[in-house]
Amino acid sequence: MYDDFLQLKTVNSWLLDRVTARFPCGVRQYTMVEYNDPTFGPVRITESKKQFADFFNSLVANGGGDCPELAMHGLELALENSPPNSFILVLTDASALDYLNTTLINHIYSLIDITEAQVFFLITGLCGRIYDADFLIYRDIAAASFGHVFQVPLSDLNKVFNYLDFTLSRPSNSSVRLFSGEYTAGYNSESFAVEDNFTAIVITTDGVIYSIQVLGPNSTEFQLKQIVSELWGSMYLLKSPGHGIWTIVIYAGDRYSLRVEGFTAVNISAARGCSECHPNATCEESFDYVECTCKEGFIGDGSTCSDIDECAYSWSNNCSYGICRNTFGSFFCDCPSGYTNSAGTCVDINECASPELNRCHSSASCINYNGFYSCVCPYGYLGDGFHCEVNECTYGVCGLGTECIKSLGSYRCSDPCSNYTVLNEPWRSTSNMYDYRYNCDIYKNGWYRFIGSGGVRMPESCSPESGCGTLASIWLSGTHPILSDGIVTRTVCASWVGYCCLWSSTVQIKACPGGYHLYKLNGTPNNYCHLSYCTDPSTGNNSLTCEADEEWKLRDGNYGCNCKDQYEVANVADIRPELTCGVNDMKAAFHKCQLKSLNFNASRVALKDSSCFGFYDNPGTNTFTVMASLQAGRCGLHITNNRTHAIYEDTLNLVMESTGLITREEELAVTMSCAYPLDMMVSLNIAVNPIYSSTNISVGGTGQFIAYMALYKDSSYLTPYEGSEVALPTKSTLYVGVFVQGGDPSQYVLVMKNCYATPTGNPDDAVKYYIIKDSCPNKQDSTISVLENAVSRKGRLSLQVFKFVGNYNSVYMHCAVSLCDPTAGLCSPSCSGIGSRGATVEASYQLKVGPIVRGDFATSSGCIGTHAPFALFSFVLLLMSQVFFV
Repeated sequence: MYDDFLQLKTVNSWLLDRVTARFPCGVRQYTMVEYNDPTFGPVRITESKKQFADFFNSLVANGGGDCPELAMHGLELALENSPPNSFILVLTDASALDYLNTTLINHIYSLIDITEAQVFFLITGLCGRIYDADFLIYRDIAAASFGHVFQVPLSDLNKVFNYLDFTLSRPSNSSVRLFSGEYTAGYNSESFAVEDNFTAIVITTDGVIYSIQVLGPNSTEFQLKQIVSELWGSMYLLKSPGHGIWTIVIYAGDRYSLRVEGFTAVNISAARGCSECHPNATCEESFDYVECTCKEGFIGDGSTCSDIDECAYSWSNNCSYGICRNTFGSFFCDCPSGYTNSAGTCVDINECASPELNRCHSSASCINYNGFYSCVCPYGYLGDGFHCEVNECTYGVCGLGTECIKSLGSYRCSDPCSNYTVLNEPWRSTSNMYDYRYNCDIYKNGWYRFIGSGGVRMPESCSPESGCGTLASIWLSGTHPILSDGIVTRTVCASWVGYCCLWSSTVQIKACPGGYHLYKLNGTPNNYCHLSYCTDPSTGNNSLTCEADEEWKLRDGNYGCNCKDQYEVANVADIRPELTCGVNDMKAAFHKCQLKSLNFNASRVALKDSSCFGFYDNPGTNTFTVMASLQAGRCGLHITNNRTHAIYEDTLNLVMESTGLITREEELAVTMSCAYPLDMMVSLNIAVNPIYSSTNISVGGTGQFIAYMALYKDSSYLTPYEGSEVALPTKSTLYVGVFVQGGDPSQYVLVMKNCYATPTGNPDDAVKYYIIKDSCPNKQDSTISVLENAVSRKGRLSLQVFKFVGNYNSVYMHCAVSLCDPTAGLCSPSCSGIGSRGATVEASYQLKVGPIVRGDFATSSGCIGTHAPFALFSFVLLLMSQVFFV
């Protein structure tokens, strides 16, 4: 059921969007009913497609596996809460538990007769056989309601939704039920009368049909348009049937059912004349009825038709190979990159056959694969193959004892003694033969320093297996270097099953001026787990191994590394982290020496709600830092606003494990609080789901910047809009704020070069309305006001809300921004016709926010003056709730 549910989530919005496109006007009711065993319900009813989608998308799959379920009780509840002519879809992978409840079943049949609801069952599994009574009840109810039973595997769900798309896309009061029957295998012939003026007849079959023939009143055979053709059923369309007796002859291979409906409208909206039809619609006149129907490849009500993106969903196209490419009114199947079309098949392109077919660097080797190729730089070069440059690190450019680190365009020489990670774990001692923790160092990568009572150096002789807190212990097969040796390479061995060196690998070691050694580890030998690097207990702590916040001094009668005087604490209540209020976060730094002095294991501190906070270790200061992001709605962050400042407050809870013969846990609660003056950035942080966009700006040699663009509610630019869109009434004012964070705050100012609006989210849309062009406001629009541009790190503009002429409902705002150095030239624009003469950084960066819709547009356009005679559409989703929770 879980996979079914994920597939349904994918198509739910698609299905409802298509129905809305065909019938943009009128009333719709959406109902969701859940059922399981032993309960059923609740019922959720709405006329909002968005709210119904929220109902559906907020469900999460959980559990399942029990069978059967109270499907009939759930169906009864759905029928009781649905208006007449509703479409009810029952989603299940189980048979009906309550099929023997005669009173219940009779009431369901009575409700079907009263409401004329159609019940469709989508079944992806059963508790027994298809001939069992607890399954056959589904077929009986479907037959009684002019519905259908889909019994399909997951792989065919997409075909079901194409069927439902056609079925749902009809007005609820537009059909007349002409005939219904159940049959066994073989030839069968049935007749029915057409007495009304129907625009079409729809014939639906359930079962394996070998052939179907339709004869008109004069015994003439009519050609049917097949809408759906699957093993579980088919659907046929016959346009403009004449009055009289019609006959259907069917040859089937097993039990099947037959339904015939007459329609006064099918996938159309009525019109007064063909002139009201959209250019991409066809017009048909029959029985004093004018029908506008969107052509293939388009969707709408006939008076409005828009292109269908067949490539958006796999079931909307038949591209069995390659990639679907949408076109206006159609699509085509294209080969993916790296292939070419040859006789309807995608054939690999050998890009390495010619330099014109690849982008490899002249020094690189080209390697061809099916569908792609790769470029490899030669030895002594660095790059991705498309760009290769000399790797200076292969030529020993760094001095003795330093490590060469190469990046594109440069290299640097790094001293490991100033950048390493501390490992302070007494269990690493070779004398530890009883602490079986099964530790694993497979993910240890980088430079490490051992400290603590377990030893500060690796043993230089065979370590006992099942020691050092793991199974296979790792020791150094060789000697440690001295200062003058620089960085050396040594072999390490893992002891196991009686062999001192069953597995081996290499590490780099360096002796540092402080009298300690560093080890560059690269996982474990053979990348096996339950292997750990050991320490020699005879090399235990001394004053040279004390951490940054410790000093060698006497405590409780013993010398050792203890907290410096300014960090001394007597109990847990004395622990006070160092608080830093950053631009985007609050940070609390804890000194590990304080935890150690209180007999807590500083390497085993855990965070409650660890997903809510950042946590990182700083060996240079012997601290660990907990970081809380300043983002509204994040976990337990509490924000108050006193109109001048935003005060952020968050509480973190540390769980600390005591050391010694026995162990206990103690919890430390710390409250962090920071106050910030309100500005554009802080206002975004305190908003829940603000509408904004951002982009990174890189300026060579001066740092990394981030530019933001947001929509604000008033001229203070301190209250951003929230949600997925902005709805504003006519004549209201829209406030747009742009600002930049990071880098040197005094060196650059922000320039809004070009700001414009489009009716879509595409910044290259051919329809553009410029608000600022070449850094100057559009003087033809008196509502535009640019309050700030090219004078600080922020820009502000405002304008009156507008709508694009034509069939457009939305407006998107775009701004191309750049940075300008005022010391290098004039940054503020001269808007007298000459343009800006500033020293603006050449690169510009694009920002976009939206959509912005007119709050009065939905009620003032689209439906007034239309002639749609069929107003009501009701969709009921009935689903097994034991696998879902909200």
